[in-house]
Amino acid sequence: MNITETISCPFGHKTPPQKIFDRQDWWFELPGDFAWQCCPECGVLFLSPRPTEDSISCYYPEKYAAYRPAIDDERWAIMRWKRRRNLQKTVNSINQRLAPGYLLDVGCATGNYLAEMRRQGWKVAGVELQEEAADYARQRFGLEVFTGDLLNSHFPDQSFTAVTLWDVLEHTHHPLDILQEIRRILQPGGLLVFSIPDPTAVWAARFGPAWIGYDTPRHLHLFHGQNLELLLQQTGFRLEEQQHFLATYHTWVASFHTWLNWQMSDSWQRRFLLKLAYLPIWSVITAPYFNWLNRNGRGTDMTIYARAS
Repeated sequence: MNITETISCPFGHKTPPQKIFDRQDWWFELPGDFAWQCCPECGVLFLSPRPTEDSISCYYPEKYAAYRPAIDDERWAIMRWKRRRNLQKTVNSINQRLAPGYLLDVGCATGNYLAEMRRQGWKVAGVELQEEAADYARQRFGLEVFTGDLLNSHFPDQSFTAVTLWDVLEHTHHPLDILQEIRRILQPGGLLVFSIPDPTAVWAARFGPAWIGYDTPRHLHLFHGQNLELLLQQTGFRLEEQQHFLATYHTWVASFHTWLNWQMSDSWQRRFLLKLAYLPIWSVITAPYFNWLNRNGRGTDMTIYARAS
């Protein structure tokens, strides 16, 4: 089995890409050598070489952050408050644009978001690659979740009024195919919402290769500006709005964690700094700063709203 593969621009541009930097898995410190590339024609960023679809699962261990338990099962009250606050932002961003209908969440993880949308009147379904996370969503929340890739889910044409992908598209091997499939299962005028890392964010420049948006090798593509609009146009969508509201202390500390793993060998000093950085109180103290970044379009994550053409 091939463990890695080399690719070119996802839009098919033939000019050889320019390597930005070499990168390893500095988060879980799993083996492998990878590189971030930039297409000179459209500016899209992509990982090449990268893990193949058959080998990528080994870079998603059970402790991967997306697979979090129900909010009520969190140990710390401050973490429950923080997660509910962040969840409400994503819920409000949909409810402000569309009356409750039939919603599909691609990459639904353990189902916290879907359970809240259902509570607010939506009919919901999910798609999740990781079997343990999908099982948790079904057993803990009683959700309808397809285990596997969206491209193999075979939902009927025009099934949904809205489809969301929260920090998912950058993980996919074939993002254009994913969006084309979403266009097929969305009703005309249906809402597509996805969040992706913004490579123009202030902390992307300051952390450089250690920025969490380059979470190698789990992140495979980064879109922004011209190539983001091209992505939507080629898959049957029109851009409605772009916002920054998801960046929090959590995204900063993930970059700091990555930087420490890159720069320092395992030691009591590194463990102490990480323990200090992950104290829940920092989320509260730094909230005004990250809110300011988001309001000024400088946050790590951007959220895209588009309509099916």
